[in-house]
Amino acid sequence: KAQLQQYLTPEEGKAIAKILLLMSSLGHPVRVKFIPLLAFSIARPRSTAIKSIKPPGKNWAQAFEKRHRELKARRVRTIDWERHENNIYPKMTEWFEVIGRVL
Repeated sequence: KAQLQQYLTPEEGKAIAKILLLMSSLGHPVRVKFIPLLAFSIARPRSTAIKSIKPPGKNWAQAFEKRHRELKARRVRTIDWERHENNIYPKMTEWFEVIGRVL
């Protein structure tokens, strides 16, 4: 019964997991909020004229992560302002000086 209640087929779930791992390995980790939208875009073509498919529920992304153990969500914290000033500001000003000469 649980298999019938799944939002995606097992193949679709594996495909999404593969896409998420690929994007993460390329340096573009996906936000958890984006995963249900991706699932909805995959499931939408299965809808018929009589019955349309609704977007996944509120906790669907967390359940998807539990089903696919190879995925690991990371919590992103904001950078400390002192660290930001020490590390980013000199690099950005130098970049604008270099690009200013080109423009």
